[in-house]
Order: sequence, then C-alpha cells, then structure tokens
Amino acid sequence: MTKKRARALPTIHRFPEVDSTQDAARALIDAGRAREGHIIVADVQRTGRGRYGREWRSPPGGLYATMILAARPLIAIEIGVAIVRALDVFDLRADLKWPNDIEVEGRKLAGTLIERVGDRLLVGIGVNLKEAPIPTAVSVKEIGATASRAELLLGIWQHLQGGSGSERLLDSYRGRSSTLGRRVRVTKESGRTIEGIAMDIDENGHLLVETEQRTEGIASGTCIHL
Repeated sequence: MTKKRARALPTIHRFPEVDSTQDAARALIDAGRAREGHIIVADVQRTGRGRYGREWRSPPGGLYATMILAARPLIAIEIGVAIVRALDVFDLRADLKWPNDIEVEGRKLAGTLIERVGDRLLVGIGVNLKEAPIPTAVSVKEIGATASRAELLLGIWQHLQGGSGSERLLDSYRGRSSTLGRRVRVTKESGRTIEGIAMDIDENGHLLVETEQRTEGIASGTCIHL
C-alpha cells in the first residue's frame, strides 16, 4: 500500500508590525528571502489595504497574512472557500459575499486582497478575531466563538492545497454565497453601475446578473446587496 504523502507546511515570516503584509511580502521576494509557499504574518498593519486601495484597519489580535502562491485560475473563489471551511472547524458559519468578503449575518468578518508579482500571487487575508474595527464589521469574539490565529491560518493553507476541480470548487462557493438569488447593485471599475438579480457564478468566477435588458457577466466590482 502506498503511503499518503503529508502536506508540506509553509515557511512563515512573522513580524510584530508592518505597513502591510502585502508590502512586506514584496520586499522579502525582492531580497530573495521569500518565495512560493511562504506566508508573511503580522500582529499589526500600520497601513493595511483592501481592494482599490481602500483602508483595512488592523487592530491587534486579528489575523493579517499574505500567502505567496503560484498563479492559478479561480484563486479569488478558492481563497474565499478556504476561509469559510477553515472557520467551520471553530463552529463558525460564515457566508461569501461576491467578490471577496466573508460575512456573518451581513456583517464583514474577513476580506482578501490578491495582487500579482511576476508569475506569483500575493494572497492577502484579514480576519477580525478579537475586534471589529468599524460598525458594519463583526469579530469572531463578538459572535461568541473562539479561533486560534495559528490554527485558522494553517487551516486556510491546508484547504488551498486540496486541489479541488473547478466545478466542485464553484459548487462549494455557490453553496456558501450570500449574494446569489439577491437583488444587487454592482459598480464596476469604470464607474458603470449594474442592478439586477445575482443569478450565478460562471466558470471564470464572474457574477452573472440578470437586468431588465439581459444577463451580464461581471469580472470585478463593488457589490451591494439591496
């Protein structure tokens, strides 16, 4: 019988404080100290950021990390599914709001930021463990759950090593989506706004919105549930 090979553990770079784990990852890559399979973790981010350069407040006690991964399709879908599955272990049921928010009862618990450096991806993760930094957010502690930062990070990493097929991955995302079936307003990067019913996620991870005129596929944008 062939023994099942254990999943390799990542190399972790820990910092008490950084501007952002994304910027720290870039600096470590440039210095030849970090590569694919490494994770950068910080206790505090001074200037953490989300999509479109928005501020991501990072008080002490949260999980702030950047994973360096090989470029692959559907990573935005994959990281969302990995986070909610890792949270399941702590008896914490979270949903996925397209494109990259993890929510509990409509309040933001975690978010992701994906940037590219050559053929590698910097997959940033922020999870509110002890404190919700803004009124529309929520923390694991506020929900009444307890999650170890180290165990949660390792759980997310392990789920990313699973290698699920794309259709199975998309089905998992659809099953945890709080967006599908809802009326939404999506503002694209161009500023154009689309309003309609969120019908599905296609094979590219695009949100399919049925408007009064037609069904539109949206690759990225800011989504509001109406």
